[in-house]
Amino acid sequence: MPFTLNEEHFQRLFPAYVQLDLTGNISAVGPSLKRLLDRDVTGRPFFETFAVETPRRVTAAQGLTDQREVTLMIRSGKNHFRLRGIVVRNAEAIYLLVGHVPDVNADEGSLQLTMSDFSPADGSLDLLVASHLRKGLLQDAKALVEELREKSAEADALAHMDPLTSVTNRRGFFRKLEQLLAVARADDTPLTVGVIDLDGFKGVNDIFGHAAGDQLLFQSGARVRALAGPNSVVGRLGGDEFGIILTEASQEAEILAIGQKICEALAEPFEVKEGVARIGASIGFASFPEAGDTAETLFERADYALYHSKHSDRGRPVLFTCQHERQIRYQSAIEQGLRDSADDEFHLVYQPIIRARDGKATGVEALARWTSPVLGPIRPDVFIRAAEQNGAVCRLTRILLRKALADARMWPDDVQLSFNLSALDLASSENAALLQEIIRGSGFPPTRLMFEITETAIMQDFTRVLECLAMFSEMGVRIALDDFGTGYSSLAYLQKMPIDRLKIDRSFTLGVTNRRATSSIMRSLVTLCRSLDVECVVEGVSNAKQAEVLTDMGAPYLQGFHFSRALTQNQLLGYLASHKAGAGPCPGEDVRRTA
Repeated sequence: MPFTLNEEHFQRLFPAYVQLDLTGNISAVGPSLKRLLDRDVTGRPFFETFAVETPRRVTAAQGLTDQREVTLMIRSGKNHFRLRGIVVRNAEAIYLLVGHVPDVNADEGSLQLTMSDFSPADGSLDLLVASHLRKGLLQDAKALVEELREKSAEADALAHMDPLTSVTNRRGFFRKLEQLLAVARADDTPLTVGVIDLDGFKGVNDIFGHAAGDQLLFQSGARVRALAGPNSVVGRLGGDEFGIILTEASQEAEILAIGQKICEALAEPFEVKEGVARIGASIGFASFPEAGDTAETLFERADYALYHSKHSDRGRPVLFTCQHERQIRYQSAIEQGLRDSADDEFHLVYQPIIRARDGKATGVEALARWTSPVLGPIRPDVFIRAAEQNGAVCRLTRILLRKALADARMWPDDVQLSFNLSALDLASSENAALLQEIIRGSGFPPTRLMFEITETAIMQDFTRVLECLAMFSEMGVRIALDDFGTGYSSLAYLQKMPIDRLKIDRSFTLGVTNRRATSSIMRSLVTLCRSLDVECVVEGVSNAKQAEVLTDMGAPYLQGFHFSRALTQNQLLGYLASHKAGAGPCPGEDVRRTA
């Protein structure tokens, strides 16, 4: 790292210096020197005002070589001053740093810096040199400049290294990305940015402890670095996320081949002190210039490709394409539509929850729908994810909860309302308090209301979520844990949370009639609910055979399009009137649960 001089530091802590351009004209003079001169010398030739001895006399700027000790002779009126200093020269300017100026150093003892204060990133190098010069320690200052120059490259590398994994840290990664991108632009050479996310890393921390997690991160960094190639950059971006910059892979197949090798390497077992840990990895890539021509754009689009990898092709690399570009534009249109939306654009449909032993609808789940006047009907999973990302979901929750509670007042008194909350709804007690006000003002009994939450929402901030759930439980609202069985931490949370119902995820229902292992897992989950004394609802029941098998297993409540499609309020009222007990299914389409 080159030695730099910060004028602000000079003005405050080192007021005696002269700055020249490379032709020898004065660019700036420190304030204490200005007081010794009887005229403004800025812009004038340096050697008209100063005489320089080194010990031989110097008469041209070329003679002011880097780190050379000099004596400056200054005539000011009738007085002559002899000042000692050193020369520091870079590609743009020449600086003469003067160690002592008469009557201006009364406070020099107030500056106490040592080598431990040195950091190239914040300019402390300038201050440390200035401190030595102000104390007249010219030889020390000259040696210090050289020593710091030698150490600055090492210090700079350490400042941009992740101490846990020994790969580049986030700051160093993005600095290197900017540098390599500038080269790619100038030389028309390939550059690809990748974002790697470790799948299942939190489970390693939970099961083996954080020390094992640290070991796994170190080994992960080593595996990625070994496969990336000698001219690539690997960085840890934070948590369990790594970045990679490829500068030699230009073809899509080549990029994806590197990504696939990394995914496969990270899926191999990791030996940690506590045992053997297994994880997976997903990777998103974005190439210059196809995906973007700035570091920010390339990283964002690599991250977008990573999202697709995790949700559509987990464990395999994904390269950002024109199709992803269209999806981003569509996503942006959805987010803008949400910001501009009116309350009446949103409505609810309802899917009954059936008691298995007699076919009676004992509850109804509210499902959100949005019809944009510009974009038309938007899939619930799409607009809800967008609302969570741009913060609009809390507003939607309040709008839809009011509508759901108003509709539910028209249902039979023994039918419950199930309503889904997002992680952001449980992010603060203030959000929970707003929902409490809506419930109290609705006239609907809180004891007939059940809030459904997912494990993802719980894991955002367990303590805060627990605080919000306690607020709802105190007023009689019941709590259901949705999509149960799809996460590894559910059981750990059950004993600490006020859970009244578990909803077993539809992925277990799919194979319950033809897969022995799935059937055994489902039976165990139903038994677990009975042992914990919590209600059990099995989701995704799509045919009579599934309903029969689940009923024989003892599953008390079932939900799915075998019993009913999603209904409007008027359709639901008719359904509830005709399906009180013992009624058969109402055929219809499969509607995914979205909240």
